[in-house]
Amino acid sequence: MKHNRLIQILAIIAATTGIIFAAPQKPNVVFFLIDDMGWKDLGCFGAKLYETPNIDKLCAEGIRFTQAYTSTAICSPARATALTGRHPMKMQMWNHMHYIPKGQKILPQYLKEAGYQNWHVGKWHMGNEKDKTYPEDLGFDANIGGWTAWGPGSYFWPYLWNGKAHNRNSVPMLQEGGQEGEQLTDRLTKEALKLIDARKTGQPFYLNFWYYSVHNKEEAKPELVKKYEEKIKEMGLKKTVRHDEKTGKYLITSETNPVYAGMIETVDDSVGRVIAKLKEIGEYDNTLFVFFSDNGSTTDSVPCAPLNGGKNSTYEAGVRVPAFMVWNGETQPGSEYNHAIYIGDVFNTVMAATGQPVPASHETDSLSLLPVFAGEQLPPREFIWYFPDTREKWAQRANAAIFDEKTGMKYFMFFNGDEDELYNLNEDIGETTNLIAQQPETAQALQKKLTQFLKDNLEGMPPTKPKFQASVEQRLGLPTSGNTP
Repeated sequence: MKHNRLIQILAIIAATTGIIFAAPQKPNVVFFLIDDMGWKDLGCFGAKLYETPNIDKLCAEGIRFTQAYTSTAICSPARATALTGRHPMKMQMWNHMHYIPKGQKILPQYLKEAGYQNWHVGKWHMGNEKDKTYPEDLGFDANIGGWTAWGPGSYFWPYLWNGKAHNRNSVPMLQEGGQEGEQLTDRLTKEALKLIDARKTGQPFYLNFWYYSVHNKEEAKPELVKKYEEKIKEMGLKKTVRHDEKTGKYLITSETNPVYAGMIETVDDSVGRVIAKLKEIGEYDNTLFVFFSDNGSTTDSVPCAPLNGGKNSTYEAGVRVPAFMVWNGETQPGSEYNHAIYIGDVFNTVMAATGQPVPASHETDSLSLLPVFAGEQLPPREFIWYFPDTREKWAQRANAAIFDEKTGMKYFMFFNGDEDELYNLNEDIGETTNLIAQQPETAQALQKKLTQFLKDNLEGMPPTKPKFQASVEQRLGLPTSGNTP
């Protein structure tokens, strides 16, 4: 690995000769986070309809992660995990209405201490004004478009909800300077490029570019919608669905949504513009690129096949997401890592890449991926998801789940009265064959681990609907609290 080898060589020379060298240049970091992008929604991950040439080209220059997991299948907790390395339950988060705890130190604060200039562009949705947990409160020098909102009122200027600045569905801070027909992704890209142009040269930067797209309020540029309507016809694509027997819902399995396709293309164009700018100013080779989705796709309108479930679901389509990293000289172009990684690994990886040791006082449940860049395999881990609510339209029933990477087994504990489930992901990525009757000992062992984790971390957690809250506590053998949302 080029940067690390250089550090080692200079250290040896310094130790033997007494010569003092200037510290190697720290890398810039660009973290692209897409909202609600499904596992196969990029060309480099197998999409057939969607066109993502810029993202595909960037992915080809680094390492692609085929089994990347988010920490929960909904936005706010996943975002908090990415910037802390911590499981969301340890931050009292499981839903999109929960904020990162006041006083929790996050990645840009550490980077600022290391001399970085930090910018946040796009969706935040993991803090509020009262707790002082907006980007500008937590280490970012600039915040463009990030506040409590989970999505825009409209993807077109002035980005408001029914003409009003709604704290959950609008981006009011971008009203000024906009114009009729302006699309939100394009505007955010323009603002990101301004920040890069105005940077302090000679000082590394961290760009947190977190898109509102492709969140499921579907609006795309009319010309792109028309383009994909025609392409769908030319390809002869037809709408197909699968029936979820437990919820009775029919979930999309085909790429036949022209609006969603247009939104993806606009994101791809944005990524391409950022890459072009970094090449233009000579910073591309010294930049670590991180690409992730926060959770899976909304399967009432876009496909998840061959995975089961969807957004808000702890099945694979809810928690397995597209992800890759690129760092010239450190990652091998065209490489793949076919073992599990975690969105919290972003925190540990960026800390390591920028030369920042994770303090003993900062609890993290994640690992640095720098060894993976060098061709090594990480030790097998266990991943736990907690979503004690039912979202039937995405085939989600209140549950928690644990995946044991060592064996490939994934166990589900349901809180709505349904029978628990067990799947072998090594053989059944679509989670179609429930093995709980055939392998009761395996299920019991995983249930024991999951139960202990939940019991250890349930205290202080925001409750869910009373019937599910009582079920969670009963299944864990805890006194029923009587809490209500």
